[in-house]
Amino acid sequence: MTSRIEILLKRAQPGKSGGVKAHIKRGNRIARRIEERWHISEPYQFKAKHLQWFLKADTASLSLASRYDYWRTACVIAAALGHWPNWEPHLRGPWTRPTPPGPRPGAPGGRPKKLAQPRS
Repeated sequence: MTSRIEILLKRAQPGKSGGVKAHIKRGNRIARRIEERWHISEPYQFKAKHLQWFLKADTASLSLASRYDYWRTACVIAAALGHWPNWEPHLRGPWTRPTPPGPRPGAPGGRPKKLAQPRS
């Protein structure tokens, strides 16, 4: 049986079938959790607060990369519903990056390396 979110995402998401399938899988989990919590079964009834709740509450125990993937799927859902420009500020959070913020090892800047002191 094809879910409503699957139909919505198939129409809205261009690209390779693997990427679309991954969005559909995550979209189904998002829709199922929203239905359990808010009793909303129709994706067209979703609001920004529902996706924001999912990203805050349901992805808290996941890795940063997984949280980022769910955020990307939430963005696709918002765009498919035609609400992306208005919902974008509400969907910001620590999940918008696949890696933690801050300097990467070996990146320019930061504290200089210690120089070896010549022995006398």
